[in-house]
Amino acid sequence: MLHRMIPPALMFLCAFVQCSEKQPIPPPKYTGDLPELQARGILRVIVRPDPITYMPRQAEQVTLNYDIARGLAEALKLNLEIVKVKSYSQMMEKLLTGEGDIVAASLTITPDREKRAAFSVPYLYVDEYLVTASGDSLPETIADLAGMEICVRQSSSYYQTLVKIQQQVPSLVINTVPETLGIENLLEGVARGQYAATVSDAHLWHTLSGSYDSLAVPMVLVEERPLALMMRPNDTKLKLVVDEYLLAHQFTRHRQQTFTDDLPGLKERRRLRMITRNNAMTYFIHRGQQIGFEYELMKRFASQHGLRLEIVIPDSHAELLSYLNEGKGDVVAAAMTITPERRAKATFAHPYNEVDELVVVHADKDSINSIQDLAGRTIHVRASSSFYTTLTALRDSIAGIEIALVPDDVETEEILERVEEGIYDLTLCDSNLLDVERAYGRQLKAALSIKPTVLGWAVRKDNSELLSALNEYVKQEKGGLFFNMMKKRYFKSTRAVARAKDSMRVGLSGQLSPYDDLAKKYASQYGQDWRLITAQMYQESRFDPEAVSWVGAQGLMQVMPSTGQDLGFIDLHEPQEGIHAGVKYMRQLINRFDHKLPMEERIRFALASYNVGYGHVLDARRLAREKGWDSNRWFGNVERAMRLLSQPDYYERARYGFCRGGQPVHYVENIQRFYDAYVEVLNTAIPAKVTRPLSSGIVGPPPTAEDRR
Repeated sequence: MLHRMIPPALMFLCAFVQCSEKQPIPPPKYTGDLPELQARGILRVIVRPDPITYMPRQAEQVTLNYDIARGLAEALKLNLEIVKVKSYSQMMEKLLTGEGDIVAASLTITPDREKRAAFSVPYLYVDEYLVTASGDSLPETIADLAGMEICVRQSSSYYQTLVKIQQQVPSLVINTVPETLGIENLLEGVARGQYAATVSDAHLWHTLSGSYDSLAVPMVLVEERPLALMMRPNDTKLKLVVDEYLLAHQFTRHRQQTFTDDLPGLKERRRLRMITRNNAMTYFIHRGQQIGFEYELMKRFASQHGLRLEIVIPDSHAELLSYLNEGKGDVVAAAMTITPERRAKATFAHPYNEVDELVVVHADKDSINSIQDLAGRTIHVRASSSFYTTLTALRDSIAGIEIALVPDDVETEEILERVEEGIYDLTLCDSNLLDVERAYGRQLKAALSIKPTVLGWAVRKDNSELLSALNEYVKQEKGGLFFNMMKKRYFKSTRAVARAKDSMRVGLSGQLSPYDDLAKKYASQYGQDWRLITAQMYQESRFDPEAVSWVGAQGLMQVMPSTGQDLGFIDLHEPQEGIHAGVKYMRQLINRFDHKLPMEERIRFALASYNVGYGHVLDARRLAREKGWDSNRWFGNVERAMRLLSQPDYYERARYGFCRGGQPVHYVENIQRFYDAYVEVLNTAIPAKVTRPLSSGIVGPPPTAEDRR
């Protein structure tokens, strides 16, 4: 009777509150492409509730889909929002209705799914296993599946597999289970005798099989099913960058490892990783070519020690020394001033250059004659720069000096540009960089020299052998012919300065070549990485569409006319046809190698085949097995065997005979080097006038002052 005493309005309110508690506000729905994701700053990735631990062939245990989600969000510079969904059918629904942007759930690409959604390039190939209870009479062939009942979800790729098998074995019974049941539930059901059999991806089975001793895998139903990320069909821009990320993640896997060992370890790996910045003074890419003062010096040092130079570019200046100490690189070569604060974190080789720290103003502005004239002026610098250290030391003796901080990913050349434009009042820079800017025609001048300073290369404190080698190199080269030529080329030559400021400098334009649009078009069509295509194009023709090799190969991708005709192309000098032919041919070569091989190795074998022929690569792999080397890995293994095929003892018994073995070795190595560099530089290529923030909005000391310029 109590409810009769409650006023109707209050009863309605109580019912509304109860209803609200039972029905939480649904999440917002967005279905825009990449630009809308970037505007919101969030990437929503739909995953299974529990991360699947996967042991890939490299024997590194990872939580596959969660790791992909985190890496992708980091690469896109978006905040990651995980959307956990148990049902695979609900994943598709949430994606298409806008509750998520990407599905990362070990999804197999199937024709039915492709009708509704878009898929990335595959990031893994897996086999599909039949899973049954252990016993004496297990099925061994497709015919043995007659009369068997197999339980799977109808939305799964396993169901499609069984439907195809059922066409051969009509008595096969496919029992569908609720969509909310995961593979763990199905395996548990088979183990308890609830189900006769089920199907599992190989990587899921290897992850979970340790918990089910009573189960067996009597046969493989399908080999090499591709796993990929799923997106909405109209999210074409998102798909492009997702594909780029996945391909780069595979092809630069060797760069994802960290090492902190000394020079002997570098020589064992044959790599020296140079940590630097993408700017006019240290390192940049112009029309596909890597150049820069610091780069030239370090490349010569690496060559003298038989090392391949690799470039590592942190997101900001503040991270240079942390990258070094974390083992992401081996030497910091970034026009770094040697300061006490930096010496506390790393060891510096002998100084290789001496410069002056200058106060820089617009060429038409009033002169500053003394330090005291800085009173009341605003000077823009990075918090991580040595210039900030200099200015904070002056602040106590100069009343009214204001230090305005710019973000640590902004280069000094960009700050100088804003001084010229009148956006900033003053800044500090090294004298050699001002020489570059003035040679380019910047209306800037040195108002005052603050102090002389020295630049040096940094190594980890316990890398004494690398330090000793660098010291010896500086002793031999400093002031010598090569060193002086490089100084003249990069700080005095108008031609070199023009390259540093040209629109084809990647760090300024984000453009690798005049043919980027074509490379992207055909990369998307054939599931390749446009940056790799561009690296191969540079190696083949230096971006010259009229190029003809000594054997008659033509165009940007140097395709033989006979090969072009087989592929359906006639005018290989025409950029669109030449690039299309080369990319299509590369796709065919990649597909000729076992899908079970890691993608990066298939690409390297395909590159070698493109250069010297598929048959010679097969010979090299056979020879590698004979020598006890890994025939599934190019660097340090198959490439060693390839070199031997130019020797009579080896090519006389090879199926495809003599081969100039050193040629494909250098070809693959160069393209790998160009590609690595292109990826690094494009990740930091942000046109200054378009997207750079002018200032962090902080004036005065920052929260920390680590890793000075």
